[in-house]
Amino acid sequence: MLAVCERVVKDLWILSRPNWRAIRTWLRRALQMALATGLLLTLLRFDVPPYGDREAHLERMLAGRQFDLAGWWVGAMAAKLGYELILPHDGMSDQDQVAFVQDYMRDVAEFKRLVNQIEVIYTDPDVADPATASAALRAQRDALRARLNARQDIAEAILQDQVQSVLRDEGFAIGGQVMPPLRFRFTELPDLLVVSRRDKIERIASRELTTGLTLEEKARIEEAVDRRFNVSSLVTSIGGLGAYPTMLPETSALKWVLGVIAHEWVHNYLIFTLSAVGLNFFSSAEARTINETAAVIVEREIRERVAQRYYPELHAALVSDAQAGPPPADPQAFDFRAEMRKTRERVDELLAQGKIEEAEAYMEQRRILFVQNGHLIRKLNQAYFAFYGAYNADPGGSPAAGKDPIGPAVQELRRRSPSLGAFLREIATVRDFADLQHRLQAKQ
Repeated sequence: MLAVCERVVKDLWILSRPNWRAIRTWLRRALQMALATGLLLTLLRFDVPPYGDREAHLERMLAGRQFDLAGWWVGAMAAKLGYELILPHDGMSDQDQVAFVQDYMRDVAEFKRLVNQIEVIYTDPDVADPATASAALRAQRDALRARLNARQDIAEAILQDQVQSVLRDEGFAIGGQVMPPLRFRFTELPDLLVVSRRDKIERIASRELTTGLTLEEKARIEEAVDRRFNVSSLVTSIGGLGAYPTMLPETSALKWVLGVIAHEWVHNYLIFTLSAVGLNFFSSAEARTINETAAVIVEREIRERVAQRYYPELHAALVSDAQAGPPPADPQAFDFRAEMRKTRERVDELLAQGKIEEAEAYMEQRRILFVQNGHLIRKLNQAYFAFYGAYNADPGGSPAAGKDPIGPAVQELRRRSPSLGAFLREIATVRDFADLQHRLQAKQ
């Protein structure tokens, strides 16, 4: 009996001992994240150099309407660090992890379908009591939301590891850990206020705005900013935000998610490495275009390789799309890309001649043309081109970038680089467009 009691006590003592290995692993991961977070928060700047009193007045004008990034960060980091202590997905096979993500994405799609159904009921004038009519759907929605919330951390961790596995192959790991550690969070994204000069397409300020603003509120913000500073502004949605952890909207589009995870990590990498095109993102149009274009190039290649490694059906679809190419051009159809490029080039010409009002009237005429042809652009102005023109990774150039030569030069650097990793590491050492041109000449 005594021996049995001794054995029970010994077993209880063993079970109660701290798992020092797990604790050391968590502390190491937490330290890595803390170091990366500290550096990124120190270096990230969401303002631009002062221009008169614009910055101070802009802060006052947007009081109560700016996104609380610090508050969001506290919640996101708490969730990430809490999960890092447990890491339940570590015991899952690759096949189980893939199945988990796919199941999660199906439930996200179902959740959005339920939300849309409920909205239809509430907007239908023939439904006298929408609360009663939608009761069953709302119960399904709430139950599904609870299940998604319970699995979100695991889905995020799996996707993080899958993308990091490819980044690790490209040489972005130190001691096996990708640096900065890739962390993202599915969340509701803020809208972005973009401010451009009127006499030149050049982004001079931007602010993340609180979620849930109505269309009328966005229009009032734009009108007030334009009138106060004699600028061109636009409140637009974004597909991700390079905070830390990076922010992604919840969507069932796995193809899109894999790419944007990598895209936003590139922004953090270029800050983490003290790159000129990272540090000068908000103060230099050249740096911003180099940065964004490189991020799109990395996004597309990483997405394909992650799909090839973990999601063969998605990879097959990507390959099929690439082989098929764009559909044959219909000479009678409206060519959005050609017409948008024509618009940007003409606007640049008019602004170079000092014809600001004429350029703005022309953009409004062109906006109406786009809307008439099914492209619902709410506002087409200098700020629109300043924002969308920075993403210049398409062959032949982005239509919103016009004749801007920076994007094609970044694409050419990728073609002349031996690997994706070599390309991005070289981008991290590029000082400006002149330096980029010099490097291309040296590679001839």
